[in-house]
Amino acid sequence: MLGTKICELGILGIRQRTIDSLSLRHLEMLAGQSGLPCEIATFEGRDAVVIASASPNGGARSAGSEGRRSPLNRVATGKALLAFLDEVDRKRLFADLDWIKATPRSIASPDAMARELDVVRERGWALDDRETFDDTSCIAAPVFDGRNRVVAAVATVGQAHQITPERYESLAELVRNTANAVSQEVREA
Repeated sequence: MLGTKICELGILGIRQRTIDSLSLRHLEMLAGQSGLPCEIATFEGRDAVVIASASPNGGARSAGSEGRRSPLNRVATGKALLAFLDEVDRKRLFADLDWIKATPRSIASPDAMARELDVVRERGWALDDRETFDDTSCIAAPVFDGRNRVVAAVATVGQAHQITPERYESLAELVRNTANAVSQEVREA
């Protein structure tokens, strides 16, 4: 029914504008603390779409409706979003995802991704270690709304030599803290 879909799209647009504006100062802080670019992404179909970003050199900006899109199964923000979805929605999305490898490190099957998402839920953060681009890594954590539904994911992004196993835990703590702060803002909005 067209009327229902228009309402859903309107609510999604309002939610995204709210999340991006509420996250900007937190992204700036995360970029300063990590020394890496940071972003927040949300769902759009089978993609994670960046809605705001910040640079370690200062400044944060909203991406508006032209944010970078990445398949949910290839980026840390997508994994953080998928991991905390309810099982029915996750299975529906899995059926629609492209499982072709972008790099040799890409996860190429629903079963392997399901195991990865179990790890993400257990530790509270997701890792993309050169799964989309051979030289880029990312750590992300989920953002929840007032009904404890995952609505976005905060991430720090960098060259693979900047996000190394030795830094995973310290970066993950910064990202989780930022995602928790944005979650709190979203709940209070």
